[in-house]
Amino acid sequence: MVPLESTVVFLDDETFINHMPIKDYLLREEKVLFWSDFQVTYNEEKYKVFITNIRLLLFKEKGIVFKREEIITENWAQITGLQFTEAGGIGRKGTLRFSCSKGEIRLEGPRNGMLGLFKAIQRQTLDPFGVRGENQPEEN
Repeated sequence: MVPLESTVVFLDDETFINHMPIKDYLLREEKVLFWSDFQVTYNEEKYKVFITNIRLLLFKEKGIVFKREEIITENWAQITGLQFTEAGGIGRKGTLRFSCSKGEIRLEGPRNGMLGLFKAIQRQTLDPFGVRGENQPEEN
């Protein structure tokens, strides 16, 4: 059994997403496919990772009384050179590296969770709309 702090959750329940703060930042045709239930470190800050049919999002809330939100996004077409490495003994850490429009990105977190993120990101960068086009944005 994989501990909760190191898993990637597959989402298909729209009701759940509607109660998440990330909903305010999603585009009309965008849907969340995966999200991390653990935090990753990026530039010495902690974020949750959301994978949608359109882009990768890093999201965090700041503040206790007056909440502020920060979001970093990247389109799938901009992500190249995805790499996963692991280090450590008992508390193994995983590191994802990739290039994008912002330069080189390095995300760190628990090994099992980061491996799951690596696979989910790899799937989206190889075929962002799915083999059968099932994740493709709706046309109006």
